[in-house]
Amino acid sequence: MALVSDRQRSERAPGSAPSPEPATPRFRRPTESDYAALADLVDEWWDGRVLQGLLPRLWFRHFADTSWIAEVGDEGTSGLEMAGGQLQIAGFLVGFLSPGHEGIAVLHAVGVHPTHRRQNLGRLLVDHLLEDARRAGAGRVEAIVWPGNRRGLGFLTALGFSPDPDPAARPIYGIPAFEGYDFGTDDRARFGREL
Repeated sequence: MALVSDRQRSERAPGSAPSPEPATPRFRRPTESDYAALADLVDEWWDGRVLQGLLPRLWFRHFADTSWIAEVGDEGTSGLEMAGGQLQIAGFLVGFLSPGHEGIAVLHAVGVHPTHRRQNLGRLLVDHLLEDARRAGAGRVEAIVWPGNRRGLGFLTALGFSPDPDPAARPIYGIPAFEGYDFGTDDRARFGREL
């Protein structure tokens, strides 16, 4: 998984240092012990928006079988340093199988440390959830996103998700969305992808 092609390396100005190759991520299931450190970083990863409340500890206790953490080794330059300084968390995904809608999995949250973005890490995390969903017999994965979140909308669209055609949705920021979907005040768009 390279960010820079061999041709681009050869076109660099003489004497310029090559960009570091991204670290090869390792994927594992989260544990409750991951919660405190991730909760401290999640708002920073989402550009200072206060989203910590969307990631309570119970996700890491009860939905670990469909959630993932991506770690990089010592060559990673940022993220959350783990015990012994050996690994750093570069990204995470929280997902679950819907208990009320058989055959649907839900992508609840995905985050990638800003210095590890554009390295395909978010896509790899979602691929792990898609595989979990397939193995569990789900035929669809859904995600909820604020309709003004251009980065999130672009990410989902690039992964093959599309807006839910629900007739109750109306255009908000140009995206079919539900007014007051959360808390009666927060608009949300529902995206889905068939498996």
